Amino acid sequence: MRLLKCFALVSVLFLTTDSFAQDSTKTEKPFKIVPLITSSPLMGFGFGAAVSYLYATDKGASSKSQLQIGGQYSNTDSYSIFLKNNAWFKNNRILSATVMTYSGINNEFTSDGKDVAYNVNTLFISEQLMFRVAEDIYLGGPLKYKNIKYKANNDEGEDFLYDNGFQDENSLGVGISSSYDTRKNKYYPMDAAFVSLNVNLNPSWLGAIDNYSSLILDARYYANGFTDHDVWAWQVYGQYSSEKTPDSGLPTLSGKSMLRGFPAGQFKAKYMTGAQSEYRYTPGQSRFRITGFYGLANLSGGSYGIDDRSRDDDGWYSAGGVGLRYKLQQITGVDLRLDFVRTSIGENAVYLMLNQAF
Repeated sequence: MRLLKCFALVSVLFLTTDSFAQDSTKTEKPFKIVPLITSSPLMGFGFGAAVSYLYATDKGASSKSQLQIGGQYSNTDSYSIFLKNNAWFKNNRILSATVMTYSGINNEFTSDGKDVAYNVNTLFISEQLMFRVAEDIYLGGPLKYKNIKYKANNDEGEDFLYDNGFQDENSLGVGISSSYDTRKNKYYPMDAAFVSLNVNLNPSWLGAIDNYSSLILDARYYANGFTDHDVWAWQVYGQYSSEKTPDSGLPTLSGKSMLRGFPAGQFKAKYMTGAQSEYRYTPGQSRFRITGFYGLANLSGGSYGIDDRSRDDDGWYSAGGVGLRYKLQQITGVDLRLDFVRTSIGENAVYLMLNQAF
């Protein structure tokens, strides 16, 4: 029933999208306001809005930069607000990627026949600078801050947090990043590749309870489809954490890394390896795109937590579904993205968001 309600609401939103879009083939408005929707068994139904602003830093020599500001509130009394800014400078020689998020998420689910409820309050700030050192090759690194606090909302939630070794965290992190990027259009890549390798370090002298680190590989290829306007997108993703990594730093299945449909934090492990593919079909000269996608990921590394209080999510997981895209800003390639997802654990999820999943 929840999916039917979401589909009806989203259908109306897409049909009325033209109220804030224009038909120019040469210029387009840089400022857009769009709705955001999330619906999943763990998070409930959430609705919000986002502002997208496209701007140029050097009179068009660089790719369009994008500033996003938005927020959501769900029927589980959860909320999130965010700011994202990707700014390209000096004919794409420098990239500044800024992320700021603040959220209070109430997790409600059944575990071993008990109704578990707890809250996760998170403040996350990240700034990453990348410098082009050769054609299509970038080097740089991030500086990150996170403050995470867990609070039980019932007795079962308190037992769950204790039994699984959740710990609050207030720390800074640094890292080294490298990437290979042939994307001419950063928002709707075609016939292009993007590969990034990141080493993240969280030393105890910057606030971590114990020293820990992670290695992240993200490789994407955007192949030509069956028509000139179609894209077949592929992604291979791996995230591998060191010993003593706290719960908040572990790889997790989610739309931000691998497998839409799994809320971040539901399934975690020390190591995660996965791949996914999505076909993006554009019918004729329409402003709509139709997509189909599927992904498969493996969690490994054994149980995690502290002392003898731990849980084990090792195994194979998958998610697939269909989606609809609306060309919100045709020249730049910014899409409004609607996805209907079914996961391997039998749960359904709906997302209405900006930009491609990968």
